[in-house]
Amino acid sequence: MSPVLVNLSTAACAPFPALLCEGRVIALAHWRAEGLRGTSSMAKLLIEWDVNAELLKQICASQATRSLIERRGVELAGFALHEPVAPRQVYCTIGNYRCQVMQAALDAEGQADERSRRDATLASIEKRRRDGAPYVCLKGPAAIAGPFDPLLVEAEMSTLDWEVEIGVVMGRVAHDVEPSKALGYVAGYCVVNDITLRERILRQDVPTVGTDWLQSKSRKGWLPAGPWLVPAWNVERPETLRPWLRLNGTSMQDGAAENMIFSIAEQIAYLSQHTSLQPGDLICTGTPAGIGSHYGRYLRAGDVVEAGVSGLGAQRTVCVDSIVAHRID
Repeated sequence: MSPVLVNLSTAACAPFPALLCEGRVIALAHWRAEGLRGTSSMAKLLIEWDVNAELLKQICASQATRSLIERRGVELAGFALHEPVAPRQVYCTIGNYRCQVMQAALDAEGQADERSRRDATLASIEKRRRDGAPYVCLKGPAAIAGPFDPLLVEAEMSTLDWEVEIGVVMGRVAHDVEPSKALGYVAGYCVVNDITLRERILRQDVPTVGTDWLQSKSRKGWLPAGPWLVPAWNVERPETLRPWLRLNGTSMQDGAAENMIFSIAEQIAYLSQHTSLQPGDLICTGTPAGIGSHYGRYLRAGDVVEAGVSGLGAQRTVCVDSIVAHRID
């Protein structure tokens, strides 16, 4: 296993970035004298990523680093593990997996038979791929949570849903970049679960206005991220990544990034045409088929959600009754 980046703390200190290899960690501050910048926090490290990347790549590739971690590193179990990113902005791409768009179309009630709906959906996907663009919303960065933090579920939340996704963390300022060059602006990749309250996506009090991503996606704790950040140089072909999710041990999602309508590079390029992406910004790149609205089963207190991406690790989220949690606090 090549070293990956983690964001750690102990009871007596603020979170700090470290390298993880074979279950042991060592703080990035160890390499500060060699020129590594921003080693006091993950946010500062990512702001300096354009300067840090080449040196950090050499550090991670060195056998001396692995030997150092083996000799002087500390067991990961002795630390609290936090989200590996502190983004200025969070962008979420909606309806970006062919399998999920098809599943939603087949789930929808309509007069047309299944074959007609399937053919029409395939045609619309290909037309969108040919003539359209990614559909991206904003999610509040305050929603970010650690990979093992509990998820508070309030009694009135009857449609709280899961969406495992590949998270893309920017490492350089990106403005109006070409898709062919877009991946060169990426610092790394991580697992994210874009928790969404389905019943609040469309506002009943203003039905003609459209979607409300604030109420439906941006509450605190609604974006578990991590457990770690895998540097971009360790992910040669992001289209081979496979996101998956289990609810109480049962497989609900099992996808493949190659099923995306718009690739990760195309999403970055599209965003960079409309805004200036900054180091540390997070892009949630869409979710495969198998969300709760398909099963008619949503999150409730007592549920355990395991979400992961091949090569990027896995997170575990326990759903907790908000009233009980507040009483304990």
